[in-house]
Amino acid sequence: MIGYAVSRPFALSVRGQRKTLKAAPSLETPTADTVYISAQWEIDMLQQALTEAWPQANKAELLRIISSATLVRTAGFPVLLGAGAYADPEHQSPPQCLVLQLRSLKAAQPFREHFRLLVINGFGSNLGDTMIGLTAFRQVLSVLCAELPAVSVDLMLGWHKDDRLERLVRNVEGIDTVLTQGLSLAEMSRYQGIFDTSRLLLLPRYGKMPMVDWYLWWFGIEPSQVAAADKRNQVAIPAEADRAVADCLTPKAGPRILVNPRASVLLRSMPESALRRLIEHILSAWPEADVLLTHQMNIHSPRLQFVSKITPTVDHLAALLTQVDGLIGVDTYTQHLADATSTPSVTMMASMELEVYPYYPLGESLLLPGASQLSGWGKAKVAPSDWAAASSHYEMAWEAVDFDAVLSALRRMMAKKQASYRAYPIRFHPEPGPERKLSTRQAVIEGMELDIPIRQREDPLAQLLHQTVIGLGKQVLARGDTVVYLGAGAGAAALPLARMVGGQGRLVAFEPRRELYQLLCANLARAGIRHAEAHFAMPEGEGYAVREIANLSMDDEYLPLSMGNSEQLEPIVCWPLDARKIEACRLLTVCSPLPLLSVLQGAGNTIRRCQPVIVAGVLYWRDVSRLTEFLAGFGYHVRTLEVSDSALPESGIQYAILAAEPPGGTAHIN
Repeated sequence: MIGYAVSRPFALSVRGQRKTLKAAPSLETPTADTVYISAQWEIDMLQQALTEAWPQANKAELLRIISSATLVRTAGFPVLLGAGAYADPEHQSPPQCLVLQLRSLKAAQPFREHFRLLVINGFGSNLGDTMIGLTAFRQVLSVLCAELPAVSVDLMLGWHKDDRLERLVRNVEGIDTVLTQGLSLAEMSRYQGIFDTSRLLLLPRYGKMPMVDWYLWWFGIEPSQVAAADKRNQVAIPAEADRAVADCLTPKAGPRILVNPRASVLLRSMPESALRRLIEHILSAWPEADVLLTHQMNIHSPRLQFVSKITPTVDHLAALLTQVDGLIGVDTYTQHLADATSTPSVTMMASMELEVYPYYPLGESLLLPGASQLSGWGKAKVAPSDWAAASSHYEMAWEAVDFDAVLSALRRMMAKKQASYRAYPIRFHPEPGPERKLSTRQAVIEGMELDIPIRQREDPLAQLLHQTVIGLGKQVLARGDTVVYLGAGAGAAALPLARMVGGQGRLVAFEPRRELYQLLCANLARAGIRHAEAHFAMPEGEGYAVREIANLSMDDEYLPLSMGNSEQLEPIVCWPLDARKIEACRLLTVCSPLPLLSVLQGAGNTIRRCQPVIVAGVLYWRDVSRLTEFLAGFGYHVRTLEVSDSALPESGIQYAILAAEPPGGTAHIN
């Protein structure tokens, strides 16, 4: 994990993305909203872009790199989880350390009902690592769900050339949001914990143990505690992709053999000369077989079909693997996909031990002759300059491959599947429904359906306030009345009040929390309430002004009577209710977290002119006298609903809801 700050405003625009960076007031003391966590490739591309923009500038004056150690010491930074939380993960991380960390996290925040976690760098920058990482993540998720009341996990991927990684992870249960750019330090405050897989290839034990076991270990789970069957991959294949591939394949009676010679790097790829020998050998030694080749090359046969155009996405590639009888490939994504589709496969390993993928029952790995003696041994990739020096040695090694042995291995795997066909089904992972991605959930209040934020906690104080407001509304409102609701939230009480006054009445609502305001408008529209006006404003002050309030995100946990749940600030326009010049108002409700007294002060002329019944709450008991004194100045008779905490009965009265009756007492409120 790397952070950075820039001294000049800059727009990083590359690979179909654009990110606008704020300039830090000082590189030595940047603010939380000007420090950024680097996503995959982000810092490298930024350094190059800054050099191109200001070639003569001193790089240290343009950019400050901030280490992981500095970031995690920042106040409010999420807790590191997994083996990466330890300075020496190989020797310090205990077995099942994730369980211990989650219990500590929960103990530190005992009242939190939902925990939000982030995986920085996702599960790596290529498809193969990501698929194996997802397999491990399913086990990690089960631990998270067992130890935390509720949890969601976001992935921070990066600046990739296409959306293949995003498509692979987007429908996995437990993964909520997929990010393709780094977050600011201020935005990181929404998370309670993080896993960090940055610089994946350099992390301890990577490549030194079975890959799925490595992911389990890095995320804090003892690999030996997970059954081998649970270490196999899963896949989701959309029906439309399956149909599209089937329609493009040439009908054949014999076996279809898919050949994939390319990995994400040349080190693990098959050179064209060896590929040509392999194709010719299959066509001559296996007369009944047809070959499907993932990449174009200058070779022709009626039994050879190029499939690159019919596999434009990872979904189509998965569908293709379900419709072939065997795979011959290199150490890349297709072999891991073949495990999920239960497709017999043979993998030529050029740089890694055969034991890194031991859990694929229909997959056999063969070592490139002399691979352990070559310069790339034990590495997933090498620098371009190193490859230029080593490529000829690898070509010689590929020339020594016995393709008879390769075909024999594939026939063994195919015979194994044929002998117990039902034991090797396609391993589908369920695709969660679209509701998983929503930020709201449905509630029914007074017989009315409305959406409320999905992370909104149940709050007895808010429920009591809403019940009080609705109850008073039933006593004092008639059809045709005007009701004003200041701090309406998503409309839990405002919508029932609007229904009470009917189409000839009026609801005037103010809500300063942007996402709740948007949800309030949506709920009003869905309920068919046209006799309402909703204002995105803070109803206080003497004129028009702008100030900043804490941002509230519906994706994060919050209490309905709280202003925000983030350290980020956003502007809000402030203007008093009196500026609206309402001619009539029967019920005026002022709801926390709005500043009750200053909001009522901004409604003084409205109170004096309309003399509405007023409900204000929830407020601390210590503030009751000030509001009572203010309302008494208008001749109001104030009644107090005293509220104590049932969990702390000895603490006495702590909160109050005020109901104020105008002079003359004509409302007769109870």
